[in-house]
Amino acid sequence: MRLPLRLPVQVKAQQLLPIDATARDKKHMWKAAVDVVESMQALTAQASQLVHSTINGAAFVEWDHYPENDVRDSRHHTQYFYHAHPGKQRPFTEHGHFHYFVHAQELGLRPATTRYEEAPAHIVALSMDAQGIPSGFFIVNRWVTKGPWLSYRECERALAQFQIRSRTGSPQVNRFLSACLQLYRQPILELIAERDRVMQKLCAQRDRRSVFADTQIEVICYRPISLLKDIEALEKSL
Repeated sequence: MRLPLRLPVQVKAQQLLPIDATARDKKHMWKAAVDVVESMQALTAQASQLVHSTINGAAFVEWDHYPENDVRDSRHHTQYFYHAHPGKQRPFTEHGHFHYFVHAQELGLRPATTRYEEAPAHIVALSMDAQGIPSGFFIVNRWVTKGPWLSYRECERALAQFQIRSRTGSPQVNRFLSACLQLYRQPILELIAERDRVMQKLCAQRDRRSVFADTQIEVICYRPISLLKDIEALEKSL
């Protein structure tokens, strides 16, 4: 079936700082920016970078998860892993990407049940280049990660409290990923809103469940980022 629009939809990068940002918002974002920079500097001082530290010397194989068995924070109910797809499967250039998840039942976003263990809910993915620099965020269809599909408001709640503090994974990578999500929280929410617009349009054409299961629909929307320029612009606005 021919799709009614071309995917993924690229969301134009807007100003990182919202027009109505309060002094508290700016302080929160600047703290996140400092954590992002300091974690990357710490890895550089170790002659490493985000991707290399995550792979940690293992043979890099497409589709494999790094680190093995993922990184999970059982206190904050968050999880992530890094992996890569064959290059032709992505309409944008990347080395690989981090998938961010939350455990919706533990966060109170979904009713608790003892009948089965629910898969984690995917929030967003972060594309990385081979030098370990983030290049963009994207959102995938439900079939890709199979967890519950969170609404915009549920994603907003999950993002507001997202942290990764775990004994597994690199401490600096964990710090970076937590901070990067907070730094780009508003752009990610705009990306989620675009996800909802795209899926609403697709579901108007046919059954909603078939859209969520359609393997032709993988990456729904994408937003490029320029980390250094974004942080410079944020600093000037303070």
